[in-house]
Amino acid sequence: MNKRDGIGYIAVALVATPVLVGMLYSIAAATGIAGAAASGFDLTRVTRVLRDANTWRSVAWTLTTASIATAIATTTTLFVAVRLQESRLGQRLAIIPLAVPHVAASLAALLLLGQSGLLSRAAFAVGLTAQPSEFPAIVYDRSGVALIAAFAWKEFPFLALTAFAVLSTHGKALSEVARTHGANVRAIRRRITMPLLVRGIAPAVVAAFAYLIGQYEMAVLLAPSDPLPLSVLTYERALDGDLQHRGEAHVLGLIALLITAALVLMYERTRFTAQESDG
Repeated sequence: MNKRDGIGYIAVALVATPVLVGMLYSIAAATGIAGAAASGFDLTRVTRVLRDANTWRSVAWTLTTASIATAIATTTTLFVAVRLQESRLGQRLAIIPLAVPHVAASLAALLLLGQSGLLSRAAFAVGLTAQPSEFPAIVYDRSGVALIAAFAWKEFPFLALTAFAVLSTHGKALSEVARTHGANVRAIRRRITMPLLVRGIAPAVVAAFAYLIGQYEMAVLLAPSDPLPLSVLTYERALDGDLQHRGEAHVLGLIALLITAALVLMYERTRFTAQESDG
């Protein structure tokens, strides 16, 4: 192992150690070994969470909204990246939302999409509704429309930035080669640009989806109270007045960790399989 490899391992260790320590502590707190009301090894907290229907409703709702938002953001990114491949101004405008904090984006969505928000007032002003309160309830609604829209809007610039970087690194050179062999614009997009983008942004898509699983600020401001998003449910259990229930927050956190870890492992397996087939 050379010096450069040693520095890389040290960097990885610095990043991974807090995660491992937190995971081990959560396991200890979930099983009654550490944390609030610890009384020795006991699986009561774990079984209580796993048998609670609210847990799985929360998990299902969180996975659904995160999946839809990620799909929307990814599809929009692929479309925009192809169209703005040669436009510096367009690329800069596309990534502007990246600088907006998630809390600010949530408040903007609330002011825009709420039943007393700008869209409801505009609908009333042009006669589409008899009063602003008749505007469809898409904030705090079980369908999660407002949260999905906010998620997608906020994750789009992150994915777009990655897509533009992929195209600027490899896209032009490969496109030029294809043109010299007589390929037209449509063929280049279908056979070079899109496959390059899909592979290039895949890690960012996985990261965005994993982030949405645990996102709290937007969820607490825009999501319904039934079912609760997994992050909000975890937070509520962590502040439960009954200390016996606080360990359940660690169980929920471990569930979120298992979901994201499974997602990353699936992606890595798919990536290695694709590399082997290409080789």
